[in-house]
Amino acid sequence: MGLFDRFRRRRGDDERPSAARGPSGQAVTELKAFLDSRSGVEAFIEPPTAVYAMTLLLVAGDGEYLRRPVKGEKQAKKLCDEHGVPLYAARKVGYPQRMKDYERGIKRKAVSLDDLPPLEVTDDHDS
Repeated sequence: MGLFDRFRRRRGDDERPSAARGPSGQAVTELKAFLDSRSGVEAFIEPPTAVYAMTLLLVAGDGEYLRRPVKGEKQAKKLCDEHGVPLYAARKVGYPQRMKDYERGIKRKAVSLDDLPPLEVTDDHDS
């Protein structure tokens, strides 16, 4: 064995690591299940890195989230369009605060109509 034989690619080896090959059927099923069972979901596409494939991050209204690999932006857009979910580029817009709060265990207090003060209407037609 030569000094550089260890670094040569063998015929048939895939260039990408197994984690970067794309989504499994199970990953897509989990994304669909999350979309169907949560409300207020927004989607964020995350670019591929040297280690990870392109991922789709789904964030529910309460901050709960799910991150799974996707084949590309086209698949992510199709999945979001089917479920009526907005798709954002995470690199451009960042992540929502509710996701960060959910990770830290902070519960969001929902505001109901009963919590709001009464609306005071004045009829001032003196102009």
